[in-house]
Amino acid sequence: MGVNVFAQNGTTAAGPPFWIDPTSLTLSHPTKGYILTKTHCGSRCNNCSVSKYVENHAMFLQHCLEGRYNIKDHDGQLTEKLGSYDKALVKRAMHLIRDPFDNVVSRFHLHYKNLVKKNRADQIAAYPRTREGFRRFCIDEGTRYYSDEKQSKFYKDVFDSVKDVPCHADFYRYIQWHNLAFATTWDLNVPTIIVHYENYTDNFIETKDALLAFLGQDGIYDAPEFVTGKTYRDYYTADEIDAVSVLFSKLALEKTWHNTKHYFV
Repeated sequence: MGVNVFAQNGTTAAGPPFWIDPTSLTLSHPTKGYILTKTHCGSRCNNCSVSKYVENHAMFLQHCLEGRYNIKDHDGQLTEKLGSYDKALVKRAMHLIRDPFDNVVSRFHLHYKNLVKKNRADQIAAYPRTREGFRRFCIDEGTRYYSDEKQSKFYKDVFDSVKDVPCHADFYRYIQWHNLAFATTWDLNVPTIIVHYENYTDNFIETKDALLAFLGQDGIYDAPEFVTGKTYRDYYTADEIDAVSVLFSKLALEKTWHNTKHYFV
C-alpha cells in the first residue's frame, strides 16, 4: 500500500530490524543524525476478506514496529528472526506515497511474480501480466468477496459506487493504510517528511537533498540512478477513475486526501 520509514537516532540505534547487514565489516553506524528502518506496516493482505484487512490503529502500529532480522546461532550460522522494537526508538518518519492506480497494478504484478515462483501455470495463464489479465484477476477477486463486502458495515456508504471498479478492495486498503500511517506518526508525535514517488522522477536531486537534510546526514557518495516505474492509468476507464475519486473523498482523512487528490485531477 505504501511505505513508512522510521528513523532512529544514528548514534544509539538498537533493536530489530537492523539498518545494515550485521555481518558487514565495511559499514558502520553514522556518528550523527538519524538512520532509516523500512516498514510496510499492516492492513495490506492479498486475496482476503474484509475481516482480514480492516485494522485499527494499535494493530497497525504493532506491525510497523515488527521486522525480520538475522542473528548468529551457536554454530555461527545466520538465523532469521521476527522481532519488534520499542516505539520510543522512533524519532522521525518518512511517509512515501505512490499514485494509487500504479500502486494497485503493481500489487497485481507482485502477485504474478509469486505465481511464477510457485510455478502455478494454470493461474499464470489465467492472469497474464497485461491489462486484460489484471482486469480478469480483479473481476474474479471481486466476485469471490462480493457477499462479504456487501454485508460489511465498512463498505456501507461506498459499496454501490465502487463494486464495479477493478480491484476496488485494494483502493480501500490503500486509503486505510495511509489514514493509519498519518494517525501513527501523529500519535508518535515525531517530525515526518512526506515524499511522493513521482518526486524522484521530477525532482530527484531536490528530493534526495531534502531527505538527507531531514535525517541530518551528508551526501557522501553519488546516488544510484533512479529508474522510474511505469504508469498504469490506462488500465482503468474514466468512469472507474471517477468512482475511485469518490471513494477517496468519502473515506480518506483530510491529510490523506490532501496528499492524494492531485492524482484525480
